[in-house]
Amino acid sequence: MKITRISVYQLDVRLLDGGYRFAKGRLVEVADTTVVRIDTDEGLVGWGETTPLGPSYLPSYGPGVRTGTAHLAPHLLGLDPTLLGPINVVMDRELQGHSYAKSAIDVACWDILGKATGQPVHALLGGRMHESLPMYGSVSQGDPAWMAERATRFRQDGYEQIQVKVGDDPTDDVARLRAVTRDSPPSETVLADANRGWRRDEALRFALATTDLGFILEQPCDRYADNLSVRGRVPQRFKLDESLQGMDDVTVALADDAMDVACIKISKFGGLTKSRLARDVCAAAGIPMTVEDVWGCQIVTAAVGHLAISTPPVGFLNTTDLQSYNDIVLGEPSAYAVGGRLVVTDDPGLGIDPDPAVLGEPVAVFTA
Repeated sequence: MKITRISVYQLDVRLLDGGYRFAKGRLVEVADTTVVRIDTDEGLVGWGETTPLGPSYLPSYGPGVRTGTAHLAPHLLGLDPTLLGPINVVMDRELQGHSYAKSAIDVACWDILGKATGQPVHALLGGRMHESLPMYGSVSQGDPAWMAERATRFRQDGYEQIQVKVGDDPTDDVARLRAVTRDSPPSETVLADANRGWRRDEALRFALATTDLGFILEQPCDRYADNLSVRGRVPQRFKLDESLQGMDDVTVALADDAMDVACIKISKFGGLTKSRLARDVCAAAGIPMTVEDVWGCQIVTAAVGHLAISTPPVGFLNTTDLQSYNDIVLGEPSAYAVGGRLVVTDDPGLGIDPDPAVLGEPVAVFTA
């Protein structure tokens, strides 16, 4: 089997509820989504998607996905998309770094592999480990009363895990967390996610002012050294997200005992191939994970769902249904929310075929 065509689509995806606000006043109202279609000489088609959360969250941005794809495509035409190892070797050889620009291509190749073998991608990633998956509901940053109301809506929908966006003034953030947790049932898991928004001293102020609340402190600082310092001085369980952008980061964090929970986001690692490796290493080390992506629609949610549902229970904490935060539906979802949990189908490949009317015409096409 050979890749004969790579087509690239671009969509502006509007976020619901007025946008997504997180650390230091960052607000994303419209996400720039890139969808990649890979055609083969045997008639099989694979789909991938990458959606950065604006240009200020991570060193990635929408046009960069398409620029990276344009650079990589000529080197991938004629290769076998079912051989994921060689595909990733070529991408890394031809483009140093820029993992987010490789993710959609890698995911599309996994989609083809699943279709070629008649299996869902999760069967190829290790096999189904769960019937369904617990999700967290992400409460965008706002005033405490609004955030508490948003958390209540998640609970009414069946969510048992709540993520609270902090990372602003520590005093204000304490008020936000207390408002959200005021009605938390005893079994609820709460994460306070600062998205790198605090200095070391600010993170300590927040953590020490909330020792009576049971929650997971997520990525308080930008610098890894600052996070490591804070972890050693606070009682809360500690989660790393943005500090983990590749296997080197994962192995260092494990060696330093820097985290109780890891966040594996597919596009940070460059797709399912490398995310699976990071997942398996963390699971072997007994580190539970949030398995997700930075942002996305139905294709991203499908890829996340397949990776998450094949994650051993010892290494799994939660996932999320990113497609439910957007105003666009690319196609009939193969991973979808039911009562605060994510259900993943057993259809071959990712199980999602986007609606051509929603995609529109490609912005770029590369052929052999």
